[in-house]
Amino acid sequence: MGAWLAAGCLLCGAAAAQTQPGVTWLSSYFAPVNVPVEGKPGNGIADKVTAYIVANWPEARHQFVRANPDRIWQMIRQGKAMCSTAALRTPEREKQAYFRDVFYSPPPQLIIRPEALEQVRLNEQGQVDPAELMNNPDLRGVLVRQRAYGPAVDKVFRQVGNRLNVEQLAAPSNGSGMLKMVARGLADYMIEYDITLAYAMVQEPALAQLKVLPLKGAENFVVTGIACPRNAWGLATIRKIDAILSTPEAAAVIINAELGGLTPASVARYGTLIRDYVRRSASVDPQRYK
Repeated sequence: MGAWLAAGCLLCGAAAAQTQPGVTWLSSYFAPVNVPVEGKPGNGIADKVTAYIVANWPEARHQFVRANPDRIWQMIRQGKAMCSTAALRTPEREKQAYFRDVFYSPPPQLIIRPEALEQVRLNEQGQVDPAELMNNPDLRGVLVRQRAYGPAVDKVFRQVGNRLNVEQLAAPSNGSGMLKMVARGLADYMIEYDITLAYAMVQEPALAQLKVLPLKGAENFVVTGIACPRNAWGLATIRKIDAILSTPEAAAVIINAELGGLTPASVARYGTLIRDYVRRSASVDPQRYK
């Protein structure tokens, strides 16, 4: 499939391979969600769930391919026998694929150095207003250029008259390098997913000093999961995946994988909600896929 792919293959159930078409699992390298090792699922959050599905589907042939997000969705739109292991669910993508929701992740949050906390005002829910934050002349913010942060943050940039004290930088590492800027006092805050901070703290323990606060208007969870093409093969495959994941054992795997990727502060704030969401989806619903 070209030099931009890194592929790994694992054969399961060779005796059934002639009748079972098999599944090709697509993923991009995005720590800590997907961290493939030699092309196969590694220790990433989504990797653990993919490995669980494979282990509980021995009669199928499983192949793993690494590709960039644009290529992944191109192949899904083409109706190939392939599924994305960690796809963000959107209305547009629902027209192209069947989804099995897996992860209910906290939205992007404010990550701020402790010395700047006294400059931030919290509402009664303990949230920070993005407009008030980014218009504060005493706080220096950094964000990733051309990246969407959700309606609550993005609309601040579109409002005429705002005098934002925010620098937008190119960040090929999905913003993880900016965490060091904040920790070193080169900026006061950034807005980022909690899992990015939690993963970076493993490599840079000094980042543990940074504080995480929720943003007003950014309460909705980000839903990601398995996506298979919207055709007969994809429908049959997503139903099989749903059956494998709709058990108490699978729910425990998902919960442990996701909560293990969050900071302690986010586990305390969102842990109960995440457990409830996952457990509610851990039952086969005949009306889920038509």
